[in-house]
Amino acid sequence: MLSYLPDVAVASRTAESPVTGAPAGTVVLRATDLLVRGSGMVAAGGIALSAGELAVFCRPVVTAPAVVRRDGTVLADAWLPDLVRLGELERHLGDGVIEAIVDTAVAQGRLKRRERRRLMSYPLVIRLMLAMVLMPDASYGESLARLAGLLADVPFAREWHIPTGKVITQWRLLLPADMMEALFWQAAGPLIADDEPSAVLLAGMVVCAADGMLVNLPDTPGNRAMFGSAGTADDSSPFPQLRVIALTARAGRAVLGAILGGTGAGEQTLLKRLARRRPELFAGRVTCFDRNFPGYDLITAIVDAGGHVVARMKAGIPLPLEPGGWLPDGSRLTWLNAPSGKKEDRLPVRAAEHNVTLPGGDGGEVSETCTVITTLLDCQAAPADAVRETYLTRWGAAETTFGEDKATITGAGNRTSGPVLRSGSPRLVISEAWAWLTATQLVRASAAAALRSQAAAARALRRKDSAPVTADEESFTAAWRHTIRSMTSSQVTASSSLDALAAAADAAARAALHTLNIPGRQRHSPRTQKARPKFRHAAGTKQTVTGKPQVTVFAPGFP
Repeated sequence: MLSYLPDVAVASRTAESPVTGAPAGTVVLRATDLLVRGSGMVAAGGIALSAGELAVFCRPVVTAPAVVRRDGTVLADAWLPDLVRLGELERHLGDGVIEAIVDTAVAQGRLKRRERRRLMSYPLVIRLMLAMVLMPDASYGESLARLAGLLADVPFAREWHIPTGKVITQWRLLLPADMMEALFWQAAGPLIADDEPSAVLLAGMVVCAADGMLVNLPDTPGNRAMFGSAGTADDSSPFPQLRVIALTARAGRAVLGAILGGTGAGEQTLLKRLARRRPELFAGRVTCFDRNFPGYDLITAIVDAGGHVVARMKAGIPLPLEPGGWLPDGSRLTWLNAPSGKKEDRLPVRAAEHNVTLPGGDGGEVSETCTVITTLLDCQAAPADAVRETYLTRWGAAETTFGEDKATITGAGNRTSGPVLRSGSPRLVISEAWAWLTATQLVRASAAAALRSQAAAARALRRKDSAPVTADEESFTAAWRHTIRSMTSSQVTASSSLDALAAAADAAARAALHTLNIPGRQRHSPRTQKARPKFRHAAGTKQTVTGKPQVTVFAPGFP
């Protein structure tokens, strides 16, 4: 378009309307001259175009009061940090949520009120942190440039440029880490209804999974002292690490809640702390976790919160048979001993043993007995086979979610080829981690919203069996890439109309459904160093259950 515009200028030069030199890269029109013609098309001026007439197609970027200088230059009377939005992510988070969190912190005295307009603002810093965790290849400045998008090219009356990385870091340090945590809890929660195909229920309750992951951090003295490292007794690992424990739903791989800690904090300890701080996360849900988690105190905390547990047990943990404890479905009643040793404090559970087939060292297969326990004692409401199938969904809920999250920070900051957060101080690490969990949750919210769009309904009609598109078939990578494009193209800014928001939402739905993943197996790591607790019969398929005149500034380009 840049090479074509000069030719347009020369071709359209007339005596009545002389054009000198190449036209500017930004087109400015009066807002009152914009008329909607047809479906989704806006035309400028009161004269309709004729067929074959030369036209310039532009995309609206911002609407703002006009400032006209003596030489005729038209500027936008606005401040860029007030206009920047997160594109598709902002739609699912909710416009004004970030500003509300900032206003609360300012009112409480936790943030200093800023009277002057500078290159940065508190809301802009928060949005930058959400954007940069989705752009591992970009520096702070590059991430901000992409976030500003086309707005950076608009001639504002208050000049703006991208600040240095040092300035951005200084602004990040001004934000308390718990502000980003508060933003996470605004985004966390279910994304798919309980009755949709990708949801899994057991005894009428939603199934979710609890698991943990370690994320590498820059090797700074502060990070190593605060978080430590795992894998070596003398703390000689190349990178300090942050431990993240998350509760994830099987439906849409939504993150329901999370808690952060250092490597010295045990997974059971962190999950128990989460259950006691936020019991509503576990109430009315069945939580699945692997054999590193089961413990009396943890399971008791979840049961006291009103939830239930399905967990695999380690070998060597005694599960005595309760007299007359065999049940018709082949499971048996047993108990977990209490730390007090008292009989009356025992935790009653139901155990079911199943044979699993694992790859052997010589290329063959070996059989192993897998014991799964549950606090659901009614074998009719939760038969042993249903309990087994429920436990298998843990990989799709937790492991797949963590793998998708880590993909967005792989190679960040040019520090390592693997997943890594880029902050060099503990305070910034915590803020970045909450921003990371928030941003990836919003990406999945975008994908989940696409399932309820007209594009999804149309795709279902084109299928042979007219089956609806499920969350399991959506591509996280496609949704992730689209959210980044929606930022850089500035389709949704503070001055966007409701029609523009709706158009952006429709575009998001089409993009998210462009690429589908249809796995034919349980999603878990095939690496040989990890156990593959697959049951023989389940190896094939996956269960998916002001008074100033307003002007609109356009950037040349085809919509």
